This record gives sequence, structure tokens and C-alpha cells, in this order.
Amino acid sequence: MFARLTAKVIFAAAAIAMAFFGIGFLGMALAAALVAALGTVGGYALAGVVFLVPPLLWALITHLFRRRRPAQQQAPNSDLTRVLFAAVAKETPWVAIIGAGLIGVANLFLNRNKSPK
Repeated sequence: MFARLTAKVIFAAAAIAMAFFGIGFLGMALAAALVAALGTVGGYALAGVVFLVPPLLWALITHLFRRRRPAQQQAPNSDLTRVLFAAVAKETPWVAIIGAGLIGVANLFLNRNKSPK
């Protein structure tokens, strides 16, 4: 399992590096093509604009036009829940609560592949 995870991480790192250098070489090629027409500074500036403006426009548009989530309604018994949590916090030591939670999580993981009898 650890070997598969390591292989996936290495593959992802290689893919990210290939995309990074591929975009860099595309930018260099575009700038070199524009140098003849616009000069060195103009070619590099236009190549930078070509690669910078579309992602910025996309980010701006997605930020401005994202859907607003409706406000979440609170449960009608939230006061009861608060009172119960307060009672548990007063009466039970936190170590017991945390221990019970950890045991419950461990039990879930240990019993997840067993078939019901």
C-alpha cells in the first residue's frame, strides 16, 4: 500500500513538473516568435500577458458569479443539544469522552470489512 501511494506521489510530481516546464517552453517559444516583430521587451511582455490574463479572468469570473449558498437553518432542538453537551462536560472527564470517541473510531475501522452475521 505504501509503495502504491509513493508511486502515485512520484507520478503526480512528474506530471506537475512536465506541465510547469511545458508551459514555460511554450512561453519561451511565443516570446521568441514575437521578438522579431516587437523587440525583446515587447515580445516577452505580450507572451506574459497571453499566459497571465486568461487565468486571471477565469478566477475573477468564477469569483463574481459563484452561486450563493442558502443560509443554513438551525435545528429546532439546538438549545437541548447545548444543555446536554454542558451536562456531559460538567459530569464526565474529558479524557473519558476523548477515549470513547477514539475507541468508537477504531471500532469502525476494524469492523468495516466484516460481513454482517
